[in-house]
Amino acid sequence: MTDMVTSPVGSLPKHILDIWVIVLVILATVIIMTSLLLCPATTVIIYRVRTYPLRSSAV
Repeated sequence: MTDMVTSPVGSLPKHILDIWVIVLVILATVIIMTSLLLCPATTVIIYRVRTYPLRSSAV
């Protein structure tokens, strides 16, 4: 029982990661998820524009 250390009630727990690391992980996750959402749509749009060019008499 002597090797059990009791922490004071008012002390805050020590964070495993710094706050800036957590913010960087969140930002990286948002950027990766956004690119996964937008890249396939952009690829389809570019494919359609190159494959089926607009035939306009004005040009």
